[in-house]
Amino acid sequence: TPIVRIEPKYPIQAARDGKEGWVKLSFTINELGGVEDVKVIEAKPKRVFDKSARRALKKWKYKPKVEDGKPIRRPGLTVQLDFKMDKG
Repeated sequence: TPIVRIEPKYPIQAARDGKEGWVKLSFTINELGGVEDVKVIEAKPKRVFDKSARRALKKWKYKPKVEDGKPIRRPGLTVQLDFKMDKG
């Protein structure tokens, strides 16, 4: 679970068109708890929310995983970010 979770910005064009969707990303948590190697695995619709999702995920912070008293990298993690219009 991230200790800092930044919500992605809704792309203006997508919001204007009423588009919703999601982006599934793979990433690595480094020894400092930062996020790197962010890649889009799958997205629906394609390419609409990718940039926004990647940008947000790169700002997330995690508590580093510690093994034998040393922080270690954790590659190959995945997360899905959903983009839904507020029906308010």
